[in-house]
Amino acid sequence: MKKTLLFLTAAVFVFAMLSSCGKKDTPTTPAATNTPTTPAATNTPTTPAATNTPNATQTATQTATQTATQTAVAGLENISFASVPGGTFTQQDPYGGSFSHTISTFYMGKYEVTYELWWTVRQWALSNGYTFANEGKEGNDGTIGAAPTAAKFEPVTRMNWRDVIVWCNAYSEMMELTPVYCSDSGFTTPIKDSTDGSYGSSIDTTAGSFDNPYVDWSADGYRLPTEGEWEYAARYINGSSWTPYNYASGDTAPYNTSTTIGVYSWYDVNSGNLTHNVGEKEPNELGIFDMSGNVWEWCWDWYATYPGTSTNYKGPGDGSGRVIRGGSCFLGVAFYLQTGLRSFDGPYLEGSVIGFRLARTQ
Repeated sequence: MKKTLLFLTAAVFVFAMLSSCGKKDTPTTPAATNTPTTPAATNTPTTPAATNTPNATQTATQTATQTATQTAVAGLENISFASVPGGTFTQQDPYGGSFSHTISTFYMGKYEVTYELWWTVRQWALSNGYTFANEGKEGNDGTIGAAPTAAKFEPVTRMNWRDVIVWCNAYSEMMELTPVYCSDSGFTTPIKDSTDGSYGSSIDTTAGSFDNPYVDWSADGYRLPTEGEWEYAARYINGSSWTPYNYASGDTAPYNTSTTIGVYSWYDVNSGNLTHNVGEKEPNELGIFDMSGNVWEWCWDWYATYPGTSTNYKGPGDGSGRVIRGGSCFLGVAFYLQTGLRSFDGPYLEGSVIGFRLARTQ
């Protein structure tokens, strides 16, 4: 009973905090070819940026799509994504929920999507039949919908889950990849509109809608990670060892006793309650940055009780909120940086502490 009350208290607090951020402009979250290049041969993390200015690799990654055309940008796949080896781990939350989960090999974005990348793709999308409910914002204190500034490498915020799947489709088409989220079971019509209409504060359960899309999981385009993929990548060490569920991603001690958690994470102790450029902290063992802290990250799954033993579990068919993971820089106490901690928000809500990172099927 005590464990249940603790979970409900934490979940209600996070939901209330994030929902309120969706209603006001106060603080919250790169390119490819049609054929992925060979992934890195080891899990050795890349060297993090030494200053607030992204390193050359990061800069190339985030600016690769500045020319908004249908022409794919070659040679950047392995810069933007980590190849995550498949395997089986115990997916576990801090409240006792767990199950054995087998995950197939996939690609995970090394960085949270930056405002510059979001803005660049969105400009192309608006000229190619796409419509968005929200324009997005540069980190926690940018101007909604404005052109990128010196803070362009901060994560994009102030877009909801629906905006994200539409943006993923646009980015896929822009890079001549196959979109993942469709309005028909034959996967011929990508979803291109996230405007809420009468569903601004409710869920549209219609098959093929932005809340219940047909998903081509075999497509090579950009998509959100499943909740299982997110936790798997956050905790992966070598395929036989795993960062415990109560550690921040990359860290070597529990969140409540760690003296190094700030090396890997932006949270309220070291962030000034502000978002920061992606990739400034140390990465985890896969070379993935900011999986704990900076901004919460949207995942694919509807929030639900964990199932039994599963392979590539993708959550239930419907629900009231989509999963968010990772904690944030704003009111982001260390408790929320745990790799196993789960929360959720309505797919129609946008907040200044929520962003996302990309995944792709291998």
